[in-house]
Amino acid sequence: MKNRTKTNLVVHPACRNFVDVVESLLVLRQKEAAQVTHSATLWREDDWGPRTWTRTELEYMVYSSYKQMRNGRITRPPRREIVMEIADYLNCNLDERNRLLVAAELAPISHNLSGEALEKVLRVAISVAENLNMPAMIINRDWKIHYFNDHLIRLYGVTIEQLASIRPEQLNILNLLFDPQLPLYPRLIQNRDSWMRMARQTIYGFKSANTLYQFEPWYQDLVMRLMVLPEFEKHWKTVSANADFDADSSLQNQHPTVTVDTIVSYPKTEMQRAWIRPLLISVGYFQFQFPQIIAFLPANLDSEKIFKQIGVPF
Repeated sequence: MKNRTKTNLVVHPACRNFVDVVESLLVLRQKEAAQVTHSATLWREDDWGPRTWTRTELEYMVYSSYKQMRNGRITRPPRREIVMEIADYLNCNLDERNRLLVAAELAPISHNLSGEALEKVLRVAISVAENLNMPAMIINRDWKIHYFNDHLIRLYGVTIEQLASIRPEQLNILNLLFDPQLPLYPRLIQNRDSWMRMARQTIYGFKSANTLYQFEPWYQDLVMRLMVLPEFEKHWKTVSANADFDADSSLQNQHPTVTVDTIVSYPKTEMQRAWIRPLLISVGYFQFQFPQIIAFLPANLDSEKIFKQIGVPF
């Protein structure tokens, strides 16, 4: 049965907008399916499997009442959970997902902060990070790093010149973890088990935070660019946001708490190993999920002593 962008008048008026949007997206996905290449799907977190994007498939896999809706037997759009499942099935980007939500008379999802709105929140976040008595950085939803405080620079022994040499598109947590050419990588890879856990948990966090954004161009471009880095593709493909990370293989030989083994090489001090524990701090009073501050605490007494040696007043 072919899909049509406009629906039969038998559809109840309260559901007509929703059905029209679903029909148009089914047609669009069918057209796109003929043009998709393998390389264009490497970034995708997809548990649905192959799809034909037909009404029958949609009814079978997601929303069995869709046929009744098109025949006028359903008099109101589906609830939010169903709309979100339909959007997942349809590989919707944020604009398409919001079209479905609005057509179902539901509140849309907010877009990422950008422009002046983002700068305003970043100014608040930076003022907080500057005054923290612990190493900290600020990241946005795309894991881009917008700020390092002095304590974090001191912890890793990275110079201002080294930071300035990092290209803007490389100033991303995932880049710093996987790119051997960047200055933090040698300090993190010393303990490979710890690095692997941190790398895989960072991927897990990125995927989990961006479940609704994975079809956005910025997400796809970022992941495709990272695919060329050593080991990234292997870990990206084997970390699933739909599974509990507590079962991940990288935790088998690790301490049960979330800790990271890092090399501290501050000038005038000998190279030492410190265990640190990340702490997430949201900006505002439950107003924004991103940007976020990631601070680092010493995970044991020996590490606390190292913090004090390099001038971090923990």
